[in-house]
Amino acid sequence: MAVTIRPIQPRDFDAVVTLWNRALPRDTTTAGRFLQWLVVNPDFNPATAEGAMVAEESGRVIGFARAIVRTWPNDTLGVEEDNGWIPVMFVAPERQRQGVGTKLLDACLALFRERSRRRVWLCGNTGSAPGYLFPGVDRDAYAGAFAFFQRRGFAVDHEPVAMSGSTLDYDFDRHRAEAWTPESSTGVEVRSLTPEMVMPFLAFLREAFPGDWNAVARAKLRTGRFDEVLLATIDGAVAGYCQWEGEHFGPFGVREDVRGKKLGAKLFCEAVRRIKAADGRTVWFNWADEGPARFYERHGLKVTRRFAIMRRDL
Repeated sequence: MAVTIRPIQPRDFDAVVTLWNRALPRDTTTAGRFLQWLVVNPDFNPATAEGAMVAEESGRVIGFARAIVRTWPNDTLGVEEDNGWIPVMFVAPERQRQGVGTKLLDACLALFRERSRRRVWLCGNTGSAPGYLFPGVDRDAYAGAFAFFQRRGFAVDHEPVAMSGSTLDYDFDRHRAEAWTPESSTGVEVRSLTPEMVMPFLAFLREAFPGDWNAVARAKLRTGRFDEVLLATIDGAVAGYCQWEGEHFGPFGVREDVRGKKLGAKLFCEAVRRIKAADGRTVWFNWADEGPARFYERHGLKVTRRFAIMRRDL
């Protein structure tokens, strides 16, 4: 039977979610999360469903891919006119290695070429990951997918990791003493975000961390959970921050010119204390690049998954 690639329709949603959970068992979703991720995303056009593609055979959905061309600016980085992204692509396990993935990928690449994109990312890049689900391809969980994209000309750009650690085992007193040394603490304060600091905080993000982190921080502020945002200030000026939701930590960043003052350690130590005080038993996140991963290892966190962010030039 012929396999056709077409834009997704609402009638496909249940089938796509069911197939997603069969094909990506380490990254399952629900109907509600899928709807929020796809349809509510500002880069999705519900009139055309452009870039949200299903592979269909005899009326049955056997694959799905999402190709994103930004239409919504990524903060001061704009719509990043050179780049396209494929945050997720999968094929029914029983139909893999039969050309279905190739048809889906070819349709994605055709869209990117039509829109004059020069580079394609799997699944995102630091500071720019529209439609973010996971950093890249999990080489262990989805070895076949990794090999497929390599054969199609994608190369590894870098390899972030997911990490996790127990708040119960965290040696707060030791880490706090190491973070708050006299020579690194002059003029430094770590405190909860307050309404009067929102504007300085957003100005700091705009300058120091343009891109998706700004959008994530603004989404956090809209929830009103200021108690899950910490600021590090030096003489009253914002120099670093972190945020979390329950046990999920991040994003987390410190201004580059003050990274010798151990602000990251000060922030993380206090965040772990507060997460534990709220009955959180673990601290976890899905994305740390090589340098930050070494920092977290010093704080007792362990790698739980490894991802390959891949790219291909067109």
